[in-house]
Amino acid sequence: MLNRELGVGLLVALLAGGAVAQSDPPTSVEGRLLQLLRDKGVIDAKEHEALANFERQIREESDIEARLGTRIEELTARLADEGPKTTYKPGKGFGWSTADKKFALNIGGRLQSRFTHEENDDESGNKNGEGEPNFTVARARLIFEGNAFEEYWKYRFQFDLAGDTARGNVGPLALPMGGGSTGTGSFTSGNRLTELKDAYLEFAKWKPFQLRFGQFKVPYSRQEMANVFMSTFVDRAITNRVFATGRESGFMIFGTMGGEKEDLFEYYLGAFNGEGENQNNNDDGLLYAARVAFNPFGAIKYTESDVDHTEDFRVAVAVNAFFHDNDNHSASARFDTWSIGADIAMAWRGFFFTAEFHRREVEQSGSDLEVTGWHAQLGYFLIPHEFEIALRAAEIDWDESATLSGQREYLGLLAYYFAEHHLKLQLDFGRVELHEHDHVRNDDEWRARFQATLIF
Repeated sequence: MLNRELGVGLLVALLAGGAVAQSDPPTSVEGRLLQLLRDKGVIDAKEHEALANFERQIREESDIEARLGTRIEELTARLADEGPKTTYKPGKGFGWSTADKKFALNIGGRLQSRFTHEENDDESGNKNGEGEPNFTVARARLIFEGNAFEEYWKYRFQFDLAGDTARGNVGPLALPMGGGSTGTGSFTSGNRLTELKDAYLEFAKWKPFQLRFGQFKVPYSRQEMANVFMSTFVDRAITNRVFATGRESGFMIFGTMGGEKEDLFEYYLGAFNGEGENQNNNDDGLLYAARVAFNPFGAIKYTESDVDHTEDFRVAVAVNAFFHDNDNHSASARFDTWSIGADIAMAWRGFFFTAEFHRREVEQSGSDLEVTGWHAQLGYFLIPHEFEIALRAAEIDWDESATLSGQREYLGLLAYYFAEHHLKLQLDFGRVELHEHDHVRNDDEWRARFQATLIF
């Protein structure tokens, strides 16, 4: 009797422990043991059936537990894959996106801190108030961009935290009046305002046909369209302030096509207010702009300096134009403006060359104002990816102007790149000349600028 009880007890222990660890074969070890005990008479047929049922129950429960554990692991792994992850890409900042890529957000920042020293002499050789050293935060940008609902619906917001200086009366000010009394007045703020730079929605499903709506750069002048934080020199050439139209509110159709990478040709067609950043249209007309570019050996990014040390020669040639139908709500006081321009850019093994030519005319009542200008610059990395030298020349000539006659710029540059354009130091220096009409007065300036740039 004792042996019988001992055999049954061992069997139950084996069933409880071994059934979990074993797989589910057609005939298990425990099943064969039960059959052996029954054949030897240790257990009868009824006990064999009960213990066999017990074995099957344990195996079923173990199988359910194992499958449940596997499913939990699969769901955990899936949640880990589908959950938002923080990524970082140079120039784009920190990013998050859903697993299906239909929603994405990138947050980045850009900073340019500058020191300028000018020695400005007038026609008589006398210094004026501009011959002073000056520290400034030239630009401090915050950028939000990504896509929503589909990968091809893109958006971008860009703010300059160091915009223009606040002007005018910004609030009351208590003034001492004597005898303990006070009066009220006003004060002028010297703070720099936060300005909206870019704000647009873009449809980019097909490279040959894309749409953009909001505020962004007018497609005129390669140097203006290029990212100023990725310029060779501390700032754009003097021609940019005269000929480029900057950012405007409007609508644009654009795209690229041709070639292996669909980048042989570029085109841009747009209509804009024509009044400047964050300005409503103040007349019956709009500004219309168009640009066409040809990249026979592949596209060149809208940046400057060959930080990538391009192995294959690249060249981009473009023509562009704009017309501003500016009637001022008056047929007798029109200020229609048109401009045409051409530009070229070349990159090869550390060399980067770019040049632009512009012709602009303002059709104003009584007389037209015409101005032409050009700039050219060449840079080369003495140490690939790290140390660059460059030269720039620029010139502007005004015709029929009552005041200005010409402006010149001749600059040299030394720059060190710690992480391409994303972290660099620049020093440019040279001469800038501003001549009044008939050379009545000339302002000739020697200038040095040092700038630190950070992009993340």
